[in-house]
Amino acid sequence: MTIFGQELVADRSALSRLFAAIVETCRATGHFLARIVRIRRDRARLEEFPDHLLRDIGIGRGEMLSITRFGRREHGDA
Repeated sequence: MTIFGQELVADRSALSRLFAAIVETCRATGHFLARIVRIRRDRARLEEFPDHLLRDIGIGRGEMLSITRFGRREHGDA
């Protein structure tokens, strides 16, 4: 939350701050669930690919779990 947002929250009543916290928690949970669905969908799509196509895009079967969850490191990143 930004400093400006903190100032706005500080001026609110306890009930409105609680409501704002509940809304933010629900929103964060929604983003988290959407990420899980996206990861599972991407894994299922990659598992359908034959090995030669996976090699063409530069990944192996053993890398699919980490790539779909964390992304792919570019060459030169440590």
